[in-house]
Amino acid sequence: MKELKLKVKREYYNIFKELTDRQAGELIKGMCAYMYDNKPFFTKDAYLKGMFMTVKRDIDEAKRNSINGKKSIEAHAVKQRAKAMGGLGIVLGSVIASAEAANVEERA
Repeated sequence: MKELKLKVKREYYNIFKELTDRQAGELIKGMCAYMYDNKPFFTKDAYLKGMFMTVKRDIDEAKRNSINGKKSIEAHAVKQRAKAMGGLGIVLGSVIASAEAANVEERA
């Protein structure tokens, strides 16, 4: 199963530089809680809330891409299994036909 990953973009680093250590810590913890635990971000700091809204769009997009990627991988796996089983049927059919032909020749 693919693991969720939160990427820290250069844009986020520029945001973090503008914040105090306390604000940056709160924002990072909020980002991780939102990404991995699906917990909403609560803060009394209006500026920090605005910064989170900027990051939230990217997190939501990453989650959507992860879900869509899993769907695509599963669909591809189903097609590959079907293709493999079809090829296996041809191989088994030829082996059985060869065995039957050899058995008929031995009896004759």
